Amino acid sequence: MTDSVKINGIRLNKKFIQVTQDDILLKMPDRAFLYEALESRKINMVCMILNTMGNRTFVSGTIASKNFGQNVHTAGDWQCNPDICTVSVYPHHHRLEFLGLMLQLLGEQKHFFHYMVSSNSMLTFVQDEDHSLRFTKMLSDGFDLPRSHAPFEQEENDEQALFVKKRYPETRATYVEEKIKTYGMVLTTGLNLNVYEFSFDHLSGFGQRLRSLNTHDCFSNVSAYMTPDQQIHLFLLTGKPQIDLGQKVYPAELLSFHGPHFGDRHGIMSRTLQCLQNHEIPVLQACCTGASIHILLQKGRGTKAKQALTTVFENP
Repeated sequence: MTDSVKINGIRLNKKFIQVTQDDILLKMPDRAFLYEALESRKINMVCMILNTMGNRTFVSGTIASKNFGQNVHTAGDWQCNPDICTVSVYPHHHRLEFLGLMLQLLGEQKHFFHYMVSSNSMLTFVQDEDHSLRFTKMLSDGFDLPRSHAPFEQEENDEQALFVKKRYPETRATYVEEKIKTYGMVLTTGLNLNVYEFSFDHLSGFGQRLRSLNTHDCFSNVSAYMTPDQQIHLFLLTGKPQIDLGQKVYPAELLSFHGPHFGDRHGIMSRTLQCLQNHEIPVLQACCTGASIHILLQKGRGTKAKQALTTVFENP
């Protein structure tokens, strides 16, 4: 355990399937985007990442395994990866020191993952389910957790779900209001998107280098994906460019909003991306986990995007 690096908790969720659609910038007749198709089938995503940068453009979502069946496997150009889990960490702070230690431990202990996505409150890893216990043990041993904490595995409770849906209409399968309520939409400008690509064998060293930077430096968002040949593509959004790590840097802005949706529930991401597409606002990346959605935009696009989304969302 490293006493100086605290986290506030661990959350483990099993029984998922990962659905991915590649080449999303390639226009094809009668082709629906993954998030649009899932919305039409009333299927929620607990975690999602969309990327339009680099050689691989894709959108990938984590959905309940019970939705695999006829709802999913008949779709045209989707790749489906079964037996997936999500492991989420609640960081004490969004400091590079925390992220560096996390990546260092992943590399040292050979913990492979498919995707990594952050939100305002958590950092979520999408990985194979049979690695979950070893992963949570790494977190418990490697970080300073509250004394009362034990890794929490959420199980479905049908009786409790029915009660929540009856009392809180916003948690039902579909929204009925014309504009979706949020708890706040925030635009952060003056950011830098640091893009890295390296082999998994170099992940531990990369994490160590992050830890060697100013421990008070923070990140606004981070995402990553791992290719079958074990190449890591990592996207780190910070206030100042991390020029010491040798990568590409792009000026960017972050538009984030939070609500009672817990991931991409009710097709929220679909309505978001369709709105931005209609207003011809390109998206660099989009991701959601927990109760937050993050949209990474080119410098100067944030104000227009925020204004466009007021037609879809209520911003108190």
